[in-house]
Amino acid sequence: MPTYLLQWEAMRWAAKAGCTEYDLWGVPDHAEDFLEKNFSERSDGLWGVYRFKRGFGGQLKRSAGVFEQILQPGFYRIYDAARKMRKQGFSG
Repeated sequence: MPTYLLQWEAMRWAAKAGCTEYDLWGVPDHAEDFLEKNFSERSDGLWGVYRFKRGFGGQLKRSAGVFEQILQPGFYRIYDAARKMRKQGFSG
């Protein structure tokens, strides 16, 4: 699985650079006991991601979430329109 190797190498690089934490970001939004009880049976949503991350033996940490600030509204409108067209199947 190439993504495992990619993450492992990124962790090694971060450790060499002096980092003490590496954030793999994002798991299903459930209590930790529910995650542990159900990770082997579930495959929808972020469950595969949780299973992958669990293999590294890290800690589950909660944060406020992700927020987006659009710095160039004109470019964002073009990007958003293209993204919507692609999702609808108009990209060719």
